Amino acid sequence: LPSHTCGNPGRLPNGIQQGSTFNLGDKVRYSCNPGFFLEGHAVLTCHAGSENSATWDFPLPSCRADDACGGTLRGQSGIISSPHFPSEYHNNADCTWTILAELGDTIALVFIDFQLEDGYDFLEVTGTEGSSLWFTGASLPAPVISSKNWLRLHFTSDGNHRQRGFSAQYQVKKQIELKSRGVKLMPSKDNSQKTSV
Repeated sequence: LPSHTCGNPGRLPNGIQQGSTFNLGDKVRYSCNPGFFLEGHAVLTCHAGSENSATWDFPLPSCRADDACGGTLRGQSGIISSPHFPSEYHNNADCTWTILAELGDTIALVFIDFQLEDGYDFLEVTGTEGSSLWFTGASLPAPVISSKNWLRLHFTSDGNHRQRGFSAQYQVKKQIELKSRGVKLMPSKDNSQKTSV
């Protein structure tokens, strides 16, 4: 896509999209049909990203039925667990959690417990470098670091064989924290190194 456009952020199942231009500075508004409520940001803005690219400031929101699991989390840290954890989750679960941080911040996700039916029940994590991460089975996944200011977890289970599920802790890493930490790691004898052109 040309660098001045973000492209269509997408249709919202059970919802309405307002706004038909997707260039820098444009806004798209979302609302939900009756019986559903909006999870996430109702307004997305197209802004200039790094390396001459344009990007939406937040992920596509979702419309959630009143009794559904999942949700939007905005705190500095928190816990996300599968339904009824540490008891067994239910069959045919479909839950989406979105963690939102300030622009420029990143999110670290550390799994405390993980036990899904191998090959049938899945946790998909998006918002990292590259494509989605998929987890299943009983081995504890490695910590996940977002490449954006959001992280989305999508948990699905099939029609039989339930397990304990999962529990994970998230922590927002401020952009300022990362910068100051990076400075401490630099060698102190910096001025003695001459750079040749």
